[in-house]
Order: sequence, then C-alpha cells, then structure tokens
Amino acid sequence: MTTTFPRTLTARGLAILLVAYIPVNYAFGSINVIAIDIGRDLNAGSAGQQLVLSAYTATFAAALVIAGRLGDRFGRRRMIAIGSGATALLSLASAFSPNLAVLVALRILLGIAAGILTPQILATIHATAEDARRTTGVMLFAAMSGGSTVVGQLFAGGIALVAPEHIAWRLVQVVGGLIAIAGLLGIRAVPESRAAERPSMDPVGAATLAAALLAIVVSLTLEPGSGWPAWSIVALAGGIIALAAFWRLQLRLERRGLMPIVPPAVLRIPVVRRGMIAALLFFMTYGAMLYELSALARARFGMGSAGASLLVLGFGVVFIAASVMLPRILPKAGPGTMSIAALAQAVTLAAVAVLALTGHDGFWALQSALLPMGVAQAMMFGPLIGAVLGRTPRWAAGSASGLITTMQQVGLSLGVAVLGGLFHAAEGGAGLDMALVVVFGIHAACGILFALLARRLR
Repeated sequence: MTTTFPRTLTARGLAILLVAYIPVNYAFGSINVIAIDIGRDLNAGSAGQQLVLSAYTATFAAALVIAGRLGDRFGRRRMIAIGSGATALLSLASAFSPNLAVLVALRILLGIAAGILTPQILATIHATAEDARRTTGVMLFAAMSGGSTVVGQLFAGGIALVAPEHIAWRLVQVVGGLIAIAGLLGIRAVPESRAAERPSMDPVGAATLAAALLAIVVSLTLEPGSGWPAWSIVALAGGIIALAAFWRLQLRLERRGLMPIVPPAVLRIPVVRRGMIAALLFFMTYGAMLYELSALARARFGMGSAGASLLVLGFGVVFIAASVMLPRILPKAGPGTMSIAALAQAVTLAAVAVLALTGHDGFWALQSALLPMGVAQAMMFGPLIGAVLGRTPRWAAGSASGLITTMQQVGLSLGVAVLGGLFHAAEGGAGLDMALVVVFGIHAACGILFALLARRLR
C-alpha cells in the first residue's frame, strides 16, 4: 500500500506545524521560572542556573542557519521529524538528569535539535501554503513564538504549585517531551518541500558562524555576573572577529557564483535587513522582560516559581489571543500597526517606570500595564515576520527563516545577559525600584527604535 502526502499545506498540517513548534520556546520559558528549583536540587549556584539556560539558547542560535540549509537540501518535513524526535528524547532524558553536568550536556543537544526544527516551520509555511493560509500561518507562528514561551512559564509555575521542587522541574521536562511527541505523530499531514535547486552546505561558513555565535552569546550570557574575567573578553573579541571573517567568506562565495549559507543578496534587501534588526530588538526586550518580571516576583512580592508565572498570566493570555486574531485585525488596521503598537508599548513601559519611581508598582498596578503590553507586542511581531518573508525570494526561504529565528534566539540571550545583568547591577546599587526604572526605560527606548524601523518596512 502506497501512502500519499499532501502537496499544499492544509489546516491540519498547519496545526501540526504549530504543535511541533511549541516545545522550542517552551524549553526557554519554563527554565526561566524553575531555574532556582533546579539549582537547589542539583546544588548549582546562579552561574550554574544561567548555564542551563545559555547552553540551550547558544547552541540553538548556532544551529539555526545551517539547519535552514539542511531543510532546503534534504527536505523540510524530514528535518522537522528529526528535530521533533530528538527534542522528545532529549526532553525526557533531561527529566532524569542526576547532576548539573548531565543536564547542561542534554540542554546543549536540545538546543541543536531545536535549531534543526525551527527554521523548517516557517519555511514550510512560506513554501507550501496558499496565500490566505500563508498569512494566517505566519501570524500564528508569531503567536507561538512568544506565546509558547509564556506557556512554558505557566506550566512550570503550575507544576511547581502542586509538586515538590525536586520533582517539579523534572515533570516540566516531561511535558515538553510529550508535546514534541504529539507533533511528531501528526507529521504525515505536513507536505514535504525543499529548495528548487540542491543548495551546497558551505561547511566552513557554517562552522565559522557557529563558533562566532557561541563565543558571543556564551560570553555575554555568563560573564557579566562573574566580573568579566580575561578569558570571556577574549572569547567575545574572538567571536566578533569570527563573525567578520564569516561575512567575508559569504561575499567571496557569492562572487564565485556559489550559494553561501547566508546569501548577501538577501541581506541587501532593505526590508529584510531592517526586519532582522527589529526582530533582534523585539526579542531582546521580550526575553529580558520575562526574566526581570520573574526576578521581581521573588524580590518584591516574595513569590516562588508558581507566583512568578502568575505575574505574567494575564500578559500571556492577552498576547496569544491578540496574535490569533491578527489575521482579522491587520487588514482593517493598516500598515502602520507595528509602529503604533511599538509606541504604545514604549508609553506603557515608561508608565511602569514612573510607577516604580513613585513606589506604586504593586501586583495589580503591574497587571494594568502588562495587559495592554500583551496586545501591543502581538501586533508588533506578527506583522514583522510577514513583512520580512514577503520580500524574501522563495529559493532562500530556509535561510531567511533561519536568520529571523537566529535573531530571536540571540535577542533572547542578549536580553537576559545584558538587560538582566544591568537589572541586577542596578538593584544591588540603587535598589529594586531604580533598577526597574533603568531597565524599563531602556525597553521603552528600544520600542521607539522598533517603531522607527517598522515605518520603513512598508
């Protein structure tokens, strides 16, 4: 008996893609909430807890662009199946980690699996969906990008509420594995697709880019809290040099008529370049905000993991609801939606900073700001992906989606490292209220920069 597969993306296929994507950001959001529980169970200090998080995000970012090329060459559905299967196995194995070293090693591999999976989702939507479903799919992908991070926080908090801390963080990993299995079981509903021409793999470029991203992300994630020892400064400088060498290599390959792993021709399109910067800004502030709110819940309100997730509950629900409604809202809202939403977020963040400065940043006062912020952020990122991919050539769909999601992971890592580190530094010096004023003021400034970029994406 011969099994046939759909050639265009159906509603069921889109649903399976979105389910397969949930564990990717769930793995980031859940650890954000339960890192302290992991530290207590495995006798890990704050540096060890950060390592659990950065081990995932750093290898995730490093794997993304080469993974896009793998899908272009060997088939995107095949890579989704491999990534989902590996995610399931590694998540379940993480639940039985006997010590920190094993957990970090598994998180490194989990980041690679997530990197293999992620660019295929957006590239499959872009390459196989008809126009109306493509628009819907991109918007729902955006909803999952942020929403599944919040879902991870909520699940982790809920499990922490009913289970002992040495069991709760392990159950959180099991849930991630089960979601990955659910996506894998429905993979036959997803159409296979690949690039029209069989692209080269550019192994030297891939290795150079991976080394650059790993050096930059790990040094910025781990070392601000360690006083910037000499080796971390050397690693950061080496990463920047490797990034420059990578770009020169890509230009050389292009001049020779070969297909580089990051086509310079794609980055020369102004809307793509600006969109990538906007994505970096968005996720840098998004990841930092979730981290800062989790720290605030413990420092200001004395909440544990469960309470920290409650602080962002309303934000997450509103973000997901607004993202799901975007396909209906955007045609009526017009092309200025992203700019207006970004400015609205900047005003809201500035208001939170004022509340903190005047000592009125209680739990419910923060909720009054987080709810409209959830709507604003949904209306920023959803249209952004559509604007970028709408101008990306189909032959480069895998590479372009890899670049966008690379900006996402690098942004999340840098947000936690730079803005999160600044938050703790300001907290230790001037106090919690002033720390909130400083970081939320920076967030507001990033929102204004996003709005300016968004105006030039039309």
